[in-house]
Amino acid sequence: MAQQVIDSTNNNHLTAPKQKRYRVVLLHPSAGVNWSGGSEIFAIELARRLSGYFDVELLSGAPCGDFSQPSGGIPRTHAFEFVRNPLISGFVHKFMSHPEIVIEHVSNFLPCTIRLLTKPVDLIFPCNDYGGMAVGAVVRFFKGTPILFTEHVGLMGGGKSLSRNLRFHPNQLVVFSEKIAAFARNLAPQQNIVIIPNGVDVDKFTPIGNQIDFGLPKPVVLCVASLKRNSHKRIELAMQAIAKLPHASLLLCGDGIDRDYFQAKGDELLGKQRFQIQSFPYERMPEVYRSADVFTLPSIDEPFGLAYVEAMASGLPVVATDDEMRREIVADAGMVCDVTNLEIYAQALEQVLNQDLKMRSRQNALRFSWEAIALKYRDLILATIEKQR
Repeated sequence: MAQQVIDSTNNNHLTAPKQKRYRVVLLHPSAGVNWSGGSEIFAIELARRLSGYFDVELLSGAPCGDFSQPSGGIPRTHAFEFVRNPLISGFVHKFMSHPEIVIEHVSNFLPCTIRLLTKPVDLIFPCNDYGGMAVGAVVRFFKGTPILFTEHVGLMGGGKSLSRNLRFHPNQLVVFSEKIAAFARNLAPQQNIVIIPNGVDVDKFTPIGNQIDFGLPKPVVLCVASLKRNSHKRIELAMQAIAKLPHASLLLCGDGIDRDYFQAKGDELLGKQRFQIQSFPYERMPEVYRSADVFTLPSIDEPFGLAYVEAMASGLPVVATDDEMRREIVADAGMVCDVTNLEIYAQALEQVLNQDLKMRSRQNALRFSWEAIALKYRDLILATIEKQR
């Protein structure tokens, strides 16, 4: 097993791209369709920046840059609209918990595999879990093409997704934290593992720019999450904690199948004057962040949490769950606490609201700029290709 934290300071070995631009293909059939998913945004942002070093192609569900190409199958977002039909939903959910994801994987397998087999590629970078990994494994079997994979689900569900993906034996596995790396190392001691955090566009998410008047009394606490009950986001904890702060409002930004439930719950706990649910297109999220006063998300087993760094890049302090990943991300730009203790959670929110942490939050977020993260992936891709060759 080889594990390392990539250092991009030594560029002496980067002469190969000047002689030959390696061809790197990323795969995510939902990219360009779903703009609220972390892995979709990851695929687009990384493909855009790697295009400066490689011949990059992103097999996506919809156009999202001159580097993207249609994947040829059905994105899970479109499949979800189909499987939620009452005539179909009850039947398909007897056999699978997320039929829309299965449809995406199955429908994209053949067109993506054919494209990668018929058009030479130096490295395959699946970004959509086991569907993309299966495509990569078949192409590697016939062509010897190495696979680089970033685990986005982490240890959610007891690490079930990571355990499954390790069976594909990617040539290089990227994880977000040492805890996830230790879990993977225990299951697959020979697996090559690198720790690289997720990135944020610090030119898009800034404290300066247009703001939105939500019509809520200040200060406004912002929570960004998909609206689904009993999920790892634990939105109700945030609602209950903010209900203990009579001077604060809560903006819940997101959408999902349980929106009506959360609307009723928020109206009950905070009242219509101090609570709103709104959803915005991704391009407006920088305005949303900079229009609030503090960001909170009390999720558990969150693999990374892109919303945390987007909020900090926009100048917002963060209050989050006290775990290894959140301590690393938040650092001194807010507080981590036992969010299951509502008194402690409410006190942490109160304390952060009474501090001016805008500049500290911004500086902390710069550690995760996509420019720095892309350089780490550039080095790792070069090393993986050259090792395979």
